[in-house]
Amino acid sequence: MIVYISTFVIALCISLWLTWKNNKSNDTHLPEHVWFQRKYLIVYVCAYFADWLQGPYVYALYESYGFSEDDIARLFVAGFATSGIVGPFVGTLADKCGRKNMCLAYFIIYIMSVFTKPFVRYDILMAGRVLGGIGTSILCTTFESWMVSEHKRRDYPQELLDDTFAKSSFYNSMTAIVAGVSAQLVANEFGYVAPFALATIPLIAGVLLTFLLWECDVSTQTLSKSSILDSFRILDTNLIVLGLSQALFSGAMYVFVFLWTPALGSTSAPYGLIFSIFMVMISIGTNIFKRYSNRVIYLPYWIMGGAAISCVITSVFITQEYVVFASFAFFECICGIMFPTYGTLRSEYIPEEHRTTIMNIYRVPLNAYVTGMLVLKKHMSIVEAFTGCFITYLAALMLWNQFKPNNNILDSKEYKKTQDKEEDFGELDA
Repeated sequence: MIVYISTFVIALCISLWLTWKNNKSNDTHLPEHVWFQRKYLIVYVCAYFADWLQGPYVYALYESYGFSEDDIARLFVAGFATSGIVGPFVGTLADKCGRKNMCLAYFIIYIMSVFTKPFVRYDILMAGRVLGGIGTSILCTTFESWMVSEHKRRDYPQELLDDTFAKSSFYNSMTAIVAGVSAQLVANEFGYVAPFALATIPLIAGVLLTFLLWECDVSTQTLSKSSILDSFRILDTNLIVLGLSQALFSGAMYVFVFLWTPALGSTSAPYGLIFSIFMVMISIGTNIFKRYSNRVIYLPYWIMGGAAISCVITSVFITQEYVVFASFAFFECICGIMFPTYGTLRSEYIPEEHRTTIMNIYRVPLNAYVTGMLVLKKHMSIVEAFTGCFITYLAALMLWNQFKPNNNILDSKEYKKTQDKEEDFGELDA
């Protein structure tokens, strides 16, 4: 236990120090952007807080109703499959009918999904998983699309967009810690349905805050059946590589989510504390991203390489609890770098008029990968599963080598970096 407590304290101190360091070195202050960023983040936190509240007890709830492991697996597969199938259509609706409207729909759909949880009926619970799959498609794409669109419409600098992505990832990890503790407290007191009931509070708050604070972005374009096909047609090599590499990383990351508990191999491990450590490591990763965001095009090499190394260490030292734990903590730090990195890349390379649709198209191979792993999971050992993840990250690493960066974007970032260095020397001279 002392190892985990010490790690948590040290990691938290490092995270707070890096956060203070990054905020201190941020010389760009636009009051109107600060207000815009806060409007986005408060809604973003409400959306993800509701999602995190439900995550820890979904399996436990279904199991308490007496459903078998195969029945529960089918419920999870239904959620992922629905997200993959309806995602492109959800994206098209968002791009054509307004991303704010689709974000409002997310909160309403998730509330409907929550209302299915108290029923001990498989068909109703299945309907809830389908609704949850639709909501996940919106959550993982449309909120970001609205923010990027508004950021560019207001002509804010690119480095402030990087800052918003970093803060989104940081607040998301902190929100996960609070949600995990809150879910455990109410579940212990009132049962497994309680976390889902508690989630209605941030969901209702999200509806009100989105309606009152966010600007409407309804498109003047007409909705047509060819919209999804149009989005597929503009997928060039860069967009395909960006989407597939993202899907490969995220798919293997979901496998890690399923396997990290049994991989530690100790029934006495403090899983709640370990989860909190993982979330703090994500926040450290986001702070590392902020230090190197001007070289974002090269970060995927380090992300995929680091994730592959983590899988190798886990597979080789699977019987060594603390070594595996250290490898997992390192992997979570890599995730903290990955989330804002790919957010920035999506904002730079995906065309604005097809942004949400393409982001949902990216989720099709992701959901297919996760669905396949869920089906095959019972036929694989833990070492075989992590070996598969290693191969996946190696494939993503080689795939990223096919990405051809936009020289205009690189030149702009390098120019900004040179300006920052000159300003720093000026301050030292003064």
